Amino acid sequence: MIDFQNFDITDNERYKNHLRLCIQMPSNLSPLFLLGRLESFKFLRGYAADLCWHKFTNNGSEYWSAPVGDWDEINWREVFQKHVPAGTVFDNVPEYLVKLWQRDLAENISVEENRDMWDYILHLDRMEKLSGSKLKSFRQWRNAFEKNYDYTVEELTPKNFDELRDFQAAAEENLQQRVEHLADAQEDNEIFLLALKHWDALKNLFGFVVRVDGQIVAYSIDEQIDEAHSIGLFAKANYDFKGVNQFTYWYDAKINQERGVLTQNIMDDVGEEHLRFFKEHLSPLVMLKKFIVTYKPATEEKSSAHGLNFSARRDG
Repeated sequence: MIDFQNFDITDNERYKNHLRLCIQMPSNLSPLFLLGRLESFKFLRGYAADLCWHKFTNNGSEYWSAPVGDWDEINWREVFQKHVPAGTVFDNVPEYLVKLWQRDLAENISVEENRDMWDYILHLDRMEKLSGSKLKSFRQWRNAFEKNYDYTVEELTPKNFDELRDFQAAAEENLQQRVEHLADAQEDNEIFLLALKHWDALKNLFGFVVRVDGQIVAYSIDEQIDEAHSIGLFAKANYDFKGVNQFTYWYDAKINQERGVLTQNIMDDVGEEHLRFFKEHLSPLVMLKKFIVTYKPATEEKSSAHGLNFSARRDG
């Protein structure tokens, strides 16, 4: 069995080395996301079979996250038989891994779709160019912001953290009046504060603020996973400034491309109707589908005769 233990930021580099091997990188496996929910979800981490494993507690029930590593190189039937207890429920398993499990584990797993947690993956070259009819409205709002406001863009550094915290607090107060899934929004705010606290130690965070007349009106924070992929962790805007949200997403795509990033995971919509509408209209390159998977190995009916054990299951 896997030796699950508490972990902290000192294990981040080892974990990221496993994450970079994954074909798909779901937002719920973000290094910062896991650190930010250590206490609320009681996350534990273990390493076994060339994989990094997590388990956590949600509403009194135990779940496992999708194991992280080079999925294509794993003998999944062997690994599950050795390390995964019967009845284990895996939450938010990405589609590619589910297909591998269906191939290797077949009838030993059940799979349930979890649409609210699907991630939106943007092609940043397309987002920067904003070409095509699907992005016409987005392009018009971006242009309106550029035309109507005297703005500046400034890289996020510890020098402007205090001002950003004040902006975030006001944005959170406004969010509480508009968002149905308030608990998720509050937990995201805790992760935001953790990001600022450990900005230098985390080493892979990048962000910027947008100002109008010197006042912060929007910001964006990304977590770079490898040379070509990032996760868009946070993006908030003051909607009194028309088009600032569209401008911020566009500028984020522009600046990330300059840093060599090709695609960005802008996370899930948690089933929030307005958020889903907005993200779908960003014309994502692909949806990273995620599923709930339950491991239910075929029971071995054993009987004993003359001190010997027999199994009703035939191998091969």
